[in-house]
Amino acid sequence: MTERHRVIIVGGGFGGLRAARALKSAPVDVTLIDRRNYHLFQPLLYQVATGSLSPGQIAAPLRSVLSRQKNTRVLMGEVVDLDPVAKRVVLADGATFEYDSLIVAAGSQTSYYGHDLWREWAPGMKSVEEATNIRHKILYAFEVAERLTDPALRRAWLRFVIVGAGATGVELAGAIGEIARQTLK
Repeated sequence: MTERHRVIIVGGGFGGLRAARALKSAPVDVTLIDRRNYHLFQPLLYQVATGSLSPGQIAAPLRSVLSRQKNTRVLMGEVVDLDPVAKRVVLADGATFEYDSLIVAAGSQTSYYGHDLWREWAPGMKSVEEATNIRHKILYAFEVAERLTDPALRRAWLRFVIVGAGATGVELAGAIGEIARQTLK
C-alpha cells in the first residue's frame, strides 16, 4: 500500500490558509506549520493599535479555522531550514518533516531598507505585538497631553507621523483622529 502524498505548508497567514483550504478534498495529507498557533487578520491590526479591538478579536486559532478539514494537521514551530534535495523542513527545535510537495507562504516583515535604527522610531505593524506596542505609545501620548496646559507642548505630544498611505496607514490616521475627537476637550 502506498502512502498518501504529503504536503507541507509553511505559514498560517492568508496564503497558507488558502492553500490548505484548496486541498480540503484532495487525496493528500497536509501539515501546516506556523511559528504561531493562530491566524492573524492583519487588515484589522490598526484597530488593535488604536484600542478599538483586542488582539483576540483578530487572531483565530489555526486548529479551529481548519477543524473541519480532516486531511490537515497544524503544528506550531519555526521553520529554520528547507532542504529541497532531501524534501524536508527543519524546525528550530530540531524536528524534521518530510514532504512530497512544499508550499511556502511564510508572510512578510517590515523592511527598513538597511536602516535598522529606524525600527525604534518607525515601528512596523505586522504582528499583535507590534500593534499593542503602538497602542501603548498612542494612548500614552493622549494621557500625557490630557494633563498639559501649554498648547505647544500638548500639540507636540499629539503629533503622529504615519509612513505609508496604503489602507493601513489611512485607517490608522483616521482612527487616531477619532480618538482625538472623542477624548480631547
